[in-house]
Amino acid sequence: MEELTASLEKLRVASENPSPEPLDELINYIHQQEDSTTVCEELVAGGVLPLIAGSINSSSVEAQGKGAELVAELAKVESCRLGCVTSGLVPILVEKMSSTTTGVALQACRALGNICYEHVFLPDGGRVSVMESGGAAQLLHLLQRAASLPNTPDDHQLRLVATGFLLNLLNSYDTVQIPHCQDQSMEAELVDVLCQYLDKFAEDEDIPTHVLLSLTCMADTEVGRGLVVSRDITPQLVRVLKINESAEVTETCLELVTNLAETECVKTQLAVGGVCEAVVEVVRRHRNNPASDLSPPIIKTATDLIVLILVGDESMGIIYGDGSGSVYQELVGWLTSDLEDLQIAGALAMGNFARSDAHCIKMVESGIADKLLKVLSSHNSGEGDIRLQHAILSALRNLSIARQNKPVLVQQGALEVLLPMATAIQTFPVVFKLLATLRMIIDGQTEAAVKVGSNNEVVERLVVWCGTMDHPGVQGESSRLLAWTIKNCGENTDVITALINAGCVPPLVLMLGSEHAVMVNEAALALVLVFSSVVDPEVVEKTKLPQVATYVLNNPNLPPEIVANVLSMLTAIAGKDTGIECLKKDELKTAIDALTAHANEQVKTLSTALKEKL
Repeated sequence: MEELTASLEKLRVASENPSPEPLDELINYIHQQEDSTTVCEELVAGGVLPLIAGSINSSSVEAQGKGAELVAELAKVESCRLGCVTSGLVPILVEKMSSTTTGVALQACRALGNICYEHVFLPDGGRVSVMESGGAAQLLHLLQRAASLPNTPDDHQLRLVATGFLLNLLNSYDTVQIPHCQDQSMEAELVDVLCQYLDKFAEDEDIPTHVLLSLTCMADTEVGRGLVVSRDITPQLVRVLKINESAEVTETCLELVTNLAETECVKTQLAVGGVCEAVVEVVRRHRNNPASDLSPPIIKTATDLIVLILVGDESMGIIYGDGSGSVYQELVGWLTSDLEDLQIAGALAMGNFARSDAHCIKMVESGIADKLLKVLSSHNSGEGDIRLQHAILSALRNLSIARQNKPVLVQQGALEVLLPMATAIQTFPVVFKLLATLRMIIDGQTEAAVKVGSNNEVVERLVVWCGTMDHPGVQGESSRLLAWTIKNCGENTDVITALINAGCVPPLVLMLGSEHAVMVNEAALALVLVFSSVVDPEVVEKTKLPQVATYVLNNPNLPPEIVANVLSMLTAIAGKDTGIECLKKDELKTAIDALTAHANEQVKTLSTALKEKL
């Protein structure tokens, strides 16, 4: 403590003719302490800040540099930052950033960077003060000047500190409280100079990290994101991913690209600019030669990024390359990887590529569906990886939409792989995808529909899921799969009878009252086939079918062709002696009578004939 007091006194004595010695003594004293926080707080409380201001404002270049360095040390302590702001040091330090002496500019930069760091008692106070003092413009000029300096250790350190200061200046500021910060910091010129840094110093470890994080901060605001996107920094990002071997830099770069890829037009920029190729190389590098504990998360971030880029229609088409794109071929290979993250990414990618019939058909012809089914066959139990199951089912569902693919998937054993999942899987998101995939595959495939309808365990599970309240999607898809199974069974009355006995009619009646017109239509068509076979008055009464039908027929927004199908269902019931009495409800008769004047000829004919029967 005596040494500290003596050094502080020397600084006071020298205030009229500042010299670097007492400042240097204080800096060394701080460095020697295990607990430098207390020392720094005592210095600030002892009035050191005005003395430092005098040194920085002096004509002695050495005193200027040491003064700024001492501020940088003090500003490492959170409780000292507020004093650095209120004592008027910020404008003085901002001015010194323009010094042609590298050491002075460096230490001024370092001090301001520390002042701008997080402050719990005065959030963004340091940043506001820097902005109001013209610090953003001075920093931009310094960054531009430093970029052209030789690659000496001092000049490299200046660039490192300047980019670090920029990061602290941009990081976590509140654009609502200090909008001027946004106006002054997010300039197109700044994006240009940051790109220049990525071009020139891409192999460095720390400078690219600062630059990439600064760009991420900019991209987190609407104005800044617009500037970064309009500049198209893809070439710089590709360069960093290709030549920088630092795991930390790679991870930071991938996170920035992922941030930008949320914007649709950027997905195309990235696809055209070769980002996916560079990301694939990153995956190979970290898969074959894991650099650190960061390798697994880097692979995960990289694969997620590729899948995100493929969400864009134009970018997906570019990467697909008519089935011969290098990235597409690499992703196909991931399906059989021993790394589950790669398998999942490969499956998700296949699902994205399969968003057009042309792609779907070509992919199935080239064996993609077969590969997916083989992978899924090893994961189709309750013990399988949920993420992989979900990803593969999503891809298979998309591939099975194209009509000519359906029989191919059946021949490749899709049902043998999928049906066991219906009784083994309990996870609703996976079940939802499974049911949608089965529904697509059996469309127009009588043999496949019969196989589904004949599987008692599967049908029982579907009936149970039709009543679940835990997942509306599963509830709806279960009912739709039952309806499509009946519709596609053709004339196989044995299957339809078995489905009726298994309790499939109540879910279909419930589906008939759906708010979705397509589901109303599907239910009506299935019930036409059901009631053409047999009508159980007790089931009709219990399901409240007349009330549901009345509700549907009174819906003025329902397309006439769907109304006609509902009337056909009622006609099928009325055609049975056991069914006609069930329909003799006043509300239903009124609804049917109103339709006899319908503009649609088919609706008019069906309702008139039904009215006569009732």
